[in-house]
Amino acid sequence: MPMIKTEDIRPTIRLRQTSAGPAGREPFDLTDRGLMLGDGVFDTSLVVAGKVLLMEAHLERLAKDAAALGIDIDPGTLRSFAADAIPDEAEDGALRLTVTRGPGPRGVAPRAVGEATLISKFDPGKPAFPAPPIRLACSDILRNPSAPSSRRKTLSYTDAVIGTQRAKAAGFDDALYFTPGGHAACTSIANIFARFGQTLVTPPLEDGVVDGIMRAWLLKTAPDAGFKVEVASLSAQALARADALYLTNSLQLIRAVEGLDDIRFDAALPVSLVELFTDLLDS
Repeated sequence: MPMIKTEDIRPTIRLRQTSAGPAGREPFDLTDRGLMLGDGVFDTSLVVAGKVLLMEAHLERLAKDAAALGIDIDPGTLRSFAADAIPDEAEDGALRLTVTRGPGPRGVAPRAVGEATLISKFDPGKPAFPAPPIRLACSDILRNPSAPSSRRKTLSYTDAVIGTQRAKAAGFDDALYFTPGGHAACTSIANIFARFGQTLVTPPLEDGVVDGIMRAWLLKTAPDAGFKVEVASLSAQALARADALYLTNSLQLIRAVEGLDDIRFDAALPVSLVELFTDLLDS
């Protein structure tokens, strides 16, 4: 029997996968670094009447996050891909765009054999706004503000998955993460605002905060609803003194927090804020 040389042995990849449906049955290179290493970024946006809400801001952030990872993606290609991702007959829903470095050899060095991989997913459904209040648990998983994954929408979401799992097992809806220095960052899927009277305070990006599209939009427009805005670090003690806590993200827009661990808050969204986001939906 002839001896098999090491260089003649080919890598073998086998796939055992339960498809989520016909939309998930597409050819896919299993050496893609997004799959193997979480080497990529994504963006989730709200589609209203067939159009992406704040589309330019979403595309700009996605391109910026990809560039921060050294993934080369042409903005025009990304814009065209996003436009084609929404079915012609679509009205309302959620659009997720994913960009990976593409297929590549093994190892963590950022090497790819071709262009970046682009993946889109559209889920139809009307936005539930305003959504009911939510209960948060302070997570024992710390957020590292120096990690690139803490400020970008990367595919590395293990902390969020485990944090949410633990929070739900304890009877809560989501987890709130803090830095080792005790500063609040964000939840698994949303930015946080604390209301002190007529002032809204949100943590700075330097505290390991994702640069949320709704966060940036509210910082700019909250004065139109009669609120002052501040960007400042928030400790657990500061949150406990707040009159209310709100969460923002691109699908739920703004949502009240009724409790953080055993602390209770005013769970009613101010009318002026509801009107502010309603105007955005209608724009």
